[in-house]
Amino acid sequence: MFIKIVKTFLICLFCIITLGVFNAYVFVPDLQRHGEIVAYRGGGSAVNYEKLKKTGCTSLSINASKINSVENTLEAVASSVAAGANVIHLNVHRTRDDQLVVFHDWTLDCATNGSGPVHKTSFEQLKNLDAGYGYTFDDGATFPFRGKGFRISKLEAFYERYPKHEFWLNLKNNDIRSFETLYEYLAEKKSNHIVITSSKGMEWFRNKDSSLRLASVGSVKSCGINYLLVGWAGLVPESCRNTILFIPPSMTKFFWGYPERLASRLQSYGSDVYLWSRHESITQSYDDAVASGIGVITSDLEFIRATQANKRVNQDAR
Repeated sequence: MFIKIVKTFLICLFCIITLGVFNAYVFVPDLQRHGEIVAYRGGGSAVNYEKLKKTGCTSLSINASKINSVENTLEAVASSVAAGANVIHLNVHRTRDDQLVVFHDWTLDCATNGSGPVHKTSFEQLKNLDAGYGYTFDDGATFPFRGKGFRISKLEAFYERYPKHEFWLNLKNNDIRSFETLYEYLAEKKSNHIVITSSKGMEWFRNKDSSLRLASVGSVKSCGINYLLVGWAGLVPESCRNTILFIPPSMTKFFWGYPERLASRLQSYGSDVYLWSRHESITQSYDDAVASGIGVITSDLEFIRATQANKRVNQDAR
């Protein structure tokens, strides 16, 4: 009797796996679009992430490079867009006077010549600070961006300058007033945007407007883990719908269908997949991945230029 039960179970399991693999390989939706290049924090210098673990401050941990702009500034975004970035990722704060400004750190002390939390400072106090004041790649021997005119700008300045671009807005505040302020601002915008927020923010925005595309650290992890469990069967879990999935380049081999099947399945549910490179130099080609629907999050201008040039060559060849 026991042997019969085991045999029945194994046969059922084999059928389920066979049907799953058949579904995964046969019923694959068409790829809707190529991958997009996302300008991480708008652009800016490469970062030594090992050093960052010790300093806890991006401006004290940059690498020497040819990049001549500071992250989250209009100048950085201009360089990224000129290189060919399709999407602009920005860090956003609500100030004391309910203005939305673009800046990464929670406090001003490390990167600027100001001090104190951003959310307790008015825009009038912020607008004249030197946003490149604290950046150094040689432990303070030189400060290449100090006194070069980099400023903290309102979010509106980026939308006005790049009205046709998609924006990813990483909201640093985690309070209801900030959620309301950003939602009211976005309600008037026609540009595509994704709000990256906390778990608390995800719940608030989802309840406010279910059509918004949202993401958080938790949602990205949830999507990744759930897809690893069921992706082999061609299934897209609920946590991977209408959102974005970040994959470290070293982890791609674990995601079924990477690159094109993975991208096409998630695209069919309103989601996109990105390789997350951040402020690191990219030494390998991702042309095939981009052509197969996988985006790349980076501030590497040389990579952005090369990728877009190759894309144009391939389009002309058709």
